[in-house]
Amino acid sequence: MPAKFTTLNQNKFIYTSELIPPKGIDLSKLINTASDLNMIDAFNITDNHNSKMTMAPIGLARKLIEHNIEPIYQITCRDRNSMAIQSDLLAAYSLGINNILCMSGESAKYGDHPNAKDVFDINSEELIETVTKLNNGYDYANNKLDSVTNFNIGAVVNPGSNMLEKELIKFENKIKNGATFFQTQAIYNPKTLENIIQIKKDKNIKIFAGYIPVKSAKMGNYLNNKVPGIQVPENIINLMKITDDPQKTCIEISKDIISEIKAMKGIDGVHIMALGWEYLIPKMI
Repeated sequence: MPAKFTTLNQNKFIYTSELIPPKGIDLSKLINTASDLNMIDAFNITDNHNSKMTMAPIGLARKLIEHNIEPIYQITCRDRNSMAIQSDLLAAYSLGINNILCMSGESAKYGDHPNAKDVFDINSEELIETVTKLNNGYDYANNKLDSVTNFNIGAVVNPGSNMLEKELIKFENKIKNGATFFQTQAIYNPKTLENIIQIKKDKNIKIFAGYIPVKSAKMGNYLNNKVPGIQVPENIINLMKITDDPQKTCIEISKDIISEIKAMKGIDGVHIMALGWEYLIPKMI
């Protein structure tokens, strides 16, 4: 089946979000959530999110296509070797999935199968190179394919990284290897995006700024202390600490940050990771 979606390539401000496949087989709730959020242009389908075993993303991605909803198929280097990854990619493209987000993935030791073996046969930069080769008609070992793919290749970047110089070098390498769009780690100070905007300049890529709504002061402190590259400002934490209506305050904070991101030249969209508050996304945007 040929790829049928091109939304991410359109010349408009893009909104993406994410769906976590179930630890089971019932997709009805996720399909309903995605159908209700018709202001979202495409949904990331996570690949064993946080190293917790769930349905493979190809299943939910295909079901979304059947409901005329555009998926972004995440694929990590953690669980498969280079041969298995390519097999999955070819299967995905045959099912009409054309957006791929290439990620390293967290070690299995942090998830619900801590004794599972990490693979990491290739890294995220090499994974991008692999998908580019498939688009050019060759596999990773330079063997010719019978037919070619036409994937829209995505990657991640963390402009708030504590090792920023190294992160920006990886960002440039991912561009050279063929990535055409990027989703960032969660951003709360839009000025943090300026370093990657400078590198983007006239390159033919798109950047979607990541955003996680802060549900409580406790969550804000957790993000600051436990998630590398995220800095939730103290004023946001303080607002969530004193509010009598966490959802209303979260919506107002989100509207301000998303509006500021939307006004930035060089940023092409926002990727909202709502973590259970997906039903509030329409009010946030």
